[in-house]
Amino acid sequence: MLLPGRDGVPTPTAPTSPREFSMSDPYNAPNQPGGYQPNYNLNPGQMRGQQLAQTSMIFGIISLFALGIILGPIAIVKAKRAEEAGGDAKVGRITGWIGTILGALWLIGVVIYVIALIGAIGSMNY
Repeated sequence: MLLPGRDGVPTPTAPTSPREFSMSDPYNAPNQPGGYQPNYNLNPGQMRGQQLAQTSMIFGIISLFALGIILGPIAIVKAKRAEEAGGDAKVGRITGWIGTILGALWLIGVVIYVIALIGAIGSMNY
């Protein structure tokens, strides 16, 4: 809304009601979202379950590539707690189990390699 000002030049004023906002001007629209809006339909227990599910997923995925024998079981435990709290933690549980199995196989492989190496060194003639 413009009012006549000094020397006949109109001066802008703030709108006094929501109807004075122009929807054709995107910078003047009321109640524009300011980015990510969290889901407020969840109670705190369900939100905690979702957080635990996300944590178990992260640990499960990392366990596929590194420290599977340690991070895999952590992912499985967090997935169980997430499901108890109402979260959906299938991905964390599955990747946790796969990471645990891969970590155990890697550990068995290392033990076999070390035993074979010690046997080869012990059978060498000097």
